[in-house]
Amino acid sequence: MNMKVTEYFMKRPMLFWSFMTAILIAGILSFLQMPKLEDPAVSAKQAMVVVSYPGASAHEIEQKVALMLEDELRALPNVNKVKTECQNSMALFTVEFQMTVLNKDLEQHFDLLRRKVSDASIRLPQGCSDPIVIDDMMDVYGIFYAFTTDGYSYPEMYRYAKYLRRELQQVKGVKRINIAGNRDEVINITLSKEQISRNGLLPTQIMAVLQSVGSTVNAGKYNQGTERIALYVDDAVKDEEDIRNLLVQTSGGKTVRLGDIARVERGFSEPQRNGFFVEGKPALAICIALESSAIVPDVGKAVDARLAEAMKNVPAGMQTEKIFFQPDKVDDAISSFMWNLLESVLIVVLVLIFTMGFRSGLIIGFGLILTVAVSFPILLMCGTTLQRISLGAFIVAMGMLVDNAVVIMDGILIDKKRGMSPKTYFYRIGKNTAWPLLGATIIAASTFLCVYLSPDSAGEYAGDLFLVLCVSLLASWALALVQVPVCSRAWLPVREKKAITEQTSVMNSPVHAFIRRSISFLIGHKRSTIIVAFAVLLLCFFGMTRVKNLFFSDFDYKQYVVECFFPADTNADEVRDRLLEMSAKLSERSDVERVSVSQGSAPAHYCLVRPMTNGGDCYGELIVDCKDYDTVLKQIPEVRRMLREQYPDAYIRLRKYNFSIATSHTVEVEFSGPDPAVLRQLSQQAEDIMRRCPYVDRYSVQNNWKPSGKALVAQYVPEDALRAGVGRGDVANALMAATDGMTVGVLQDQDRPVLINLQMRNADGSRIRNLNDIPVWSTMNMHLPEDKLTSALAGGGNLEEIQDGMFRAIPLSQVSPGIKLQWDEDVVLRLNGQRVIEAECDPNPDMDEATPAKVVSEIQKDIEAIHLPDGYHMRWVGEGEVQGEAIGNLMKFVPITIFLILAILLLLFNSWRKVILILICFPFVFCGIVPSLLATGQPMTFMAIIGMMGLIGMMVKNAIVLVDEIGRLQKEENLSPYKAVIEATVSRVRPVLMASLTTIVGMIPLLSDPMYSSMSITIMGGLAVGTLITLILLPIFYTVLFRIQKTE
Repeated sequence: MNMKVTEYFMKRPMLFWSFMTAILIAGILSFLQMPKLEDPAVSAKQAMVVVSYPGASAHEIEQKVALMLEDELRALPNVNKVKTECQNSMALFTVEFQMTVLNKDLEQHFDLLRRKVSDASIRLPQGCSDPIVIDDMMDVYGIFYAFTTDGYSYPEMYRYAKYLRRELQQVKGVKRINIAGNRDEVINITLSKEQISRNGLLPTQIMAVLQSVGSTVNAGKYNQGTERIALYVDDAVKDEEDIRNLLVQTSGGKTVRLGDIARVERGFSEPQRNGFFVEGKPALAICIALESSAIVPDVGKAVDARLAEAMKNVPAGMQTEKIFFQPDKVDDAISSFMWNLLESVLIVVLVLIFTMGFRSGLIIGFGLILTVAVSFPILLMCGTTLQRISLGAFIVAMGMLVDNAVVIMDGILIDKKRGMSPKTYFYRIGKNTAWPLLGATIIAASTFLCVYLSPDSAGEYAGDLFLVLCVSLLASWALALVQVPVCSRAWLPVREKKAITEQTSVMNSPVHAFIRRSISFLIGHKRSTIIVAFAVLLLCFFGMTRVKNLFFSDFDYKQYVVECFFPADTNADEVRDRLLEMSAKLSERSDVERVSVSQGSAPAHYCLVRPMTNGGDCYGELIVDCKDYDTVLKQIPEVRRMLREQYPDAYIRLRKYNFSIATSHTVEVEFSGPDPAVLRQLSQQAEDIMRRCPYVDRYSVQNNWKPSGKALVAQYVPEDALRAGVGRGDVANALMAATDGMTVGVLQDQDRPVLINLQMRNADGSRIRNLNDIPVWSTMNMHLPEDKLTSALAGGGNLEEIQDGMFRAIPLSQVSPGIKLQWDEDVVLRLNGQRVIEAECDPNPDMDEATPAKVVSEIQKDIEAIHLPDGYHMRWVGEGEVQGEAIGNLMKFVPITIFLILAILLLLFNSWRKVILILICFPFVFCGIVPSLLATGQPMTFMAIIGMMGLIGMMVKNAIVLVDEIGRLQKEENLSPYKAVIEATVSRVRPVLMASLTTIVGMIPLLSDPMYSSMSITIMGGLAVGTLITLILLPIFYTVLFRIQKTE
């Protein structure tokens, strides 16, 4: 069938060249249209539910909110785990769905989650706000600008930032734009303590007046003839001046302006809990997320152009600068990999030209270019994007892509040298090897199938390897059978000047002669050879324990993040000041280009591999830019040492960009159980073990529960409160007004709500220090002593004195015996309905051999020996869990790959002995992998494991062609079994060497890439030895299994 297609195009060369031209044009157009990303898109199959419960402690939220809502969330279908973080006044629920949930079904699961949360919200305690469901947690805001100004206020900055957002939202491909770092504005209404003490009704009257401020009121509709016209009531209040002019009726019946009895001021929320700064100056972060189908570089150029145009309309002194610009990263990554691909193609073609001749090399090189070109349209239809994985896959496949063409080309050249006619030598090799080559090609592609089927994020990230290899390898097989013969007819001379009929004379080069002598000698000493081979294999298995183990290598970005965690009771303003102080210190370094500061949280998830934290009032981070990655590597130890010495009370960690962003530390051990005190004890034991390990950074050892925080508790006595006419809520309102302020209304200023706070201060405006003296008011505390009441009824006494007596506020000391200091848990963490605590640490950054796997191997025995009381459990999490799940998911689908390999081998050979022969050779790839990794110091990464699986496919491919040739020589040319083994091996020398050599040299451009370096070393080393296995060990094993004796 295949050779009929070849014959068809042989007779129609014009059609063939037209078809080849169409392939090249389609390839170029598809390349231009394919979405371009830096990294593959990884879907986050999780959502977050946020429940606010003002005034509640972490334990109160756990009991009243978390327990009920967890049961509801865990009842959802396909839920993998529910993580709960109970904080003071808030609960965060992270619902993680199983990775087997298809992306197209994910939105249905999110809708079901929203309905479930909505139904459960009516069972939440009074005072809880409506739960908020966040299902876009993993949107990547890949375009990240800093909007800086000179001398402008936050409201002015925000106004123009909104203008820029409106302009940029019109760019095609932009999905969402967030503005971060703005300070929250508030309007403070300040009353003196003395005023409230005299008139406890005053705060209540002010609250009543402000209740409807900014709220929409329904005025109905008016019928006028046949028309029905909507009725509205004007907003009474638009700014702080309107609030000053609001009228309040005093207890004496007088009407006064609010501004006459209280100080009304517009300002910023204190303390500052979030902010963004560049080089120490206040800034706003403009973060842009793009559509998944966007061609990132093109959208980036359009955004840049639109921004430059919009900036002409903003005042002088305002400017933008790029903090993280994914289009540039994508351009760099695509450009780098395209150059690597081009280099790889050129290297492969040059090797082929030198080893097979100029014309033969050009024919195979042309086929290689056609293979890459025809793959792009198919991949575009499959929905594949262009990124480091898909382009890297082409480079990984480079040697395999020429393998089929080399076999066909070599067969044509040999048959031609034998003097066969063109009608024979153009088709004979294709007819003989088409099906074995197809089987070998399918096997080579199927070794990557388990990566594609793996349901976790690592599998999703690397899944394009399979698609690219599958498409390109099958294309290379089809083109090898058609393009190579047609081009050979056009570009090679029809006949050799001197035909050679003896097969041994055709293959008589020094290499052929060496292989013939070596195989003959080793077959004569097969027992010794096999013993030595297995001894070397066992030695390499032992050497594997010396290879570093790492999940993913760091990305080579010229930027790193400094995470700063300050003590839990640190004032937020102090956090800001110390972050800015750190920024100033780092900016003094000549090797630092820019320092950005984000207070409270990360400004955005602006990169797929960016480390993320939950943040908080005591958290901040510095984003440090350097000139190149080498500077980052040099700078990190120096900066880490400097900051840790100068800020000993803060926990400071420097992080590079890495795929392992799901864990806060690389080594984590989790304890679960009911009692927080027992959990802390278990964690303390694990932390002590970690500190004793020489491979652990002792500074990093901690647990993920914050230290117990200070809490002031006003003791509430119901009997005293009842006599005074105040309730528990009234006490809380008074305390709130005396501290940060009590929210009594909301003013809508354009698209931003401005909170209206009621504050209670001393007469001079200072904060009240002695909380026992604060007045507590209530609408229910109108009371009058009996003698005053009798006097009032008799008409005696001054009316104002009577009113003052009725509405006077009560000092806190009359309803509370005192305010005591106690220690409370600030955070309670739960997983799937149980309390959990994690003991955490990182490897020692100053020791090269210290890796997460090394740390775990050192401490595992001691930690697992910790006695666990009944009802308590322990498990390993951190990077080890992520890596274990990723490898476990890979291994889960290895049986499918093995089944495919076995099925294809049986179909090709119909012999279990030949199948076993090929399988026996698999483990010997370690004889090349282990020495290569040890010699270069490269770790065994997730990508190296994938490379090892691909290596097996490459070896099977070479083995199939050799075993098939042995059988053909016995069957068609009637050679003796011994002679067939020798001559088949010799005849496969050039194809096997060419396939291996082209793969190895094609990998050279990837050696400098952090992600692919370990994979390239694995394949290069493994294939170098794999070639020897195919040409030496496999023939020896063949003679053993088929009991072939050496004959002269």
